[in-house]
Amino acid sequence: MIPNLNELLVLNAKFDVKQKLKNAWKTARLDALEFYKGRSLPYTMDYFDKTLFDKVPAANVNVTKRIVDRISLVYMKPPKRTYTKEDTPLLFHHKDFKLQRAERFTNLLDAVLIKPCMRFNDKNEQQIEYDLIWDYEPIFGDDPLKPTAITYPIATKDSVMDNTPELWVYWDKENTFTYDNNGKIYTDEMNPEMINPYGVLPFVECWRDGKPESSYLDTDASSDLIQTNKLINVAETNKNANIMFQSFGYIYINGSQLEKDDLDIGPDKISFLGADGTMNLVSPPDTVGTITNAVTTSYKMLAQNYHIDISFVEGTVAQSGVAIKLRNTELTDSRVSDVIRWKEVEKQLFELESLMIAVDLGKDAGELEQIDFQETMEVLSDDEQRAKWDWELSKGLIDEADILIQQDPDRFEDRQAAQEYLAERGKIVEEETPEGSLLQQLTKPV
Repeated sequence: MIPNLNELLVLNAKFDVKQKLKNAWKTARLDALEFYKGRSLPYTMDYFDKTLFDKVPAANVNVTKRIVDRISLVYMKPPKRTYTKEDTPLLFHHKDFKLQRAERFTNLLDAVLIKPCMRFNDKNEQQIEYDLIWDYEPIFGDDPLKPTAITYPIATKDSVMDNTPELWVYWDKENTFTYDNNGKIYTDEMNPEMINPYGVLPFVECWRDGKPESSYLDTDASSDLIQTNKLINVAETNKNANIMFQSFGYIYINGSQLEKDDLDIGPDKISFLGADGTMNLVSPPDTVGTITNAVTTSYKMLAQNYHIDISFVEGTVAQSGVAIKLRNTELTDSRVSDVIRWKEVEKQLFELESLMIAVDLGKDAGELEQIDFQETMEVLSDDEQRAKWDWELSKGLIDEADILIQQDPDRFEDRQAAQEYLAERGKIVEEETPEGSLLQQLTKPV
């Protein structure tokens, strides 16, 4: 049953008018996205007189993106998925890239929806693409933690001349349609009855710390991260102003015979001060170092809140692999629980993908047998890496082809390519060592 659109618009209006917390929730999410994208200038300018920025550039230190990207370790390397039907992955368009963004947005916003969409590619072939939805309105029935419908705004056209009103999409288990803020429903000629062909809500929920218990929208858009980023930008802007106006001190002149219009100021100017004129320079205290230390301290405390070692703030220096591993223990431990959550997301996503493939393409997607989230690359020194390879070779765990793949995975995508390269190298050595040569005699076993 298609809901009454007037009731739907009234429901949205109630969200805007009565639920101030919901407005604050949406504002916080927008602020977090703006900081992540490096658009923090308006937030910094609120703390200063606008005329200051005619002479001093505002600071823009993107701490938010750096930390969010650092803690998003699950999709740092694409997982290995095993399907019962080998051609199933060909129906997915940029899946790993989108899920990497989904992980980062989830860590930033704490609640994101993934919506698979069947679309035509450049070759006029149908593939599943993935939309990430962060701004949405859930509608509930009897269960306050399980929405019965989702409505969300769709992308707007980046055209100055376009005057199309803001469009929204509505989905429940039975119906789907597009509407605007004026109450107009836009019918689709391919689906004039506005029926949801899948019979389910085509969304996968992603949560940073799992689904909340008290309220569906009881989530937090990394407020500590945004507030500290704002503090750092304000402090750095003050430091820029200090360097601009105070780093060389304040010059002042005393004297009864001085005329203001006769004085020239500049590094290549000499001013005549008269008989009783004096020139002095007042040097302010060095606050640049103090501000830098304060910013660094705030940055370190923020990094520790996200299980990141303080060396992340100070910059990396040459360290052994064991030292690096010990420093990142807390972060890698946190990744274990993240992998568990994202495995569940992958299972739910494939169930939805299989349904869409069956309905839209009339095909069987098979089963997702296994998904292996690969560990992030272990950082070792040259000596440590050689020792590790020697031990693994001695135990028969790897061979020379495996080492080639580890050294240059872009060149050697599989074992066959690595083995062919080794075979070719062996042939060259054999050809370059003619029978009876001195080298052959020296290397011949006695």
